[in-house]
Amino acid sequence: MDYSKCILKNTLKQTFINDAGISRIQPSWDESRLTCCPLCDGLRFVQTTNEQNYAMLSPCPGQKALRRIDAYNQAGIPARFMEATLNNYDLQNIRNAARVRQFIANIQNFDKDPNGYLLEGGPGTGKTHLLCAAIRFLTLEFGIPCKYIDYSNLLSDIRASYGQNIPEANYIDPIVAVPVLFIDELGKGRDKANDFEIRIIDEIINRRYLNPKLVTMFASNYYDRDTSGYNLYIRNGYNPLSNSPSASLQWKKYAEKSYKKEGFLSVEDYNTFVKQLMGRDHIEDRVSERTASRILVMARAMNIDASDYRLSRQRIDKA
Repeated sequence: MDYSKCILKNTLKQTFINDAGISRIQPSWDESRLTCCPLCDGLRFVQTTNEQNYAMLSPCPGQKALRRIDAYNQAGIPARFMEATLNNYDLQNIRNAARVRQFIANIQNFDKDPNGYLLEGGPGTGKTHLLCAAIRFLTLEFGIPCKYIDYSNLLSDIRASYGQNIPEANYIDPIVAVPVLFIDELGKGRDKANDFEIRIIDEIINRRYLNPKLVTMFASNYYDRDTSGYNLYIRNGYNPLSNSPSASLQWKKYAEKSYKKEGFLSVEDYNTFVKQLMGRDHIEDRVSERTASRILVMARAMNIDASDYRLSRQRIDKA
């Protein structure tokens, strides 16, 4: 059967629109020609025969394309990122571009090796672009149901629901069940995560963790303690709880050996950097230790090493 003759697929057009802040695709096609389709006579299903010689109906290529568009429309991609693709991500600003290329390649081969990712990096490094581009690819190329959520917006919506007597489950159950969930801005919120915030993210992560068929991807401005070097420095004698955290002999030896390799001009500069890093919040501080440990089992941590491209763009625009 020559599926290339599918009239619905051949006349199908996709227009990306901003629907109340959400990116959606508005499909259109030549309805008048469908009854002449040599594959389905306008029924949108084709009849095939299986190995046991039983007749079977399956969606035509055009109907499959419409289902993939529906998967995209249900994903909730922010309208600002409606043009984000894996191919137009700017790698010029990335110092570890090889890792990002590997992430892109893994998304393109997701059907063979599905894995979660935790994208870590400062503001403006393109983490949300990569999440939304991945959703676009997985829905439109593979037809995989996905869902994008902003962590802080989810918490705000659940808080607001209490005054309307809407159960938390109305928000949590659908995102727990989706095959591929994308959580952006993980850990964003107040200076100190409260019990409510920790409980909500813990429930979502724990329920998805217990089902290994579900894939979860994250993006965060915070680093986990392994990726940032926090745990490495602890193991090598740095004690952030001490009044003199860099005073141990073990740390002094490590710093003397390591400062040049890490790009510092002096041990003093290196100690200043480490002190600042050890005083920052990490993902483990923004969610519970238990939740963080499960996230790092569910998702491969990947640091996007880049400066804020938005600041660079502002300098170019002002020039």
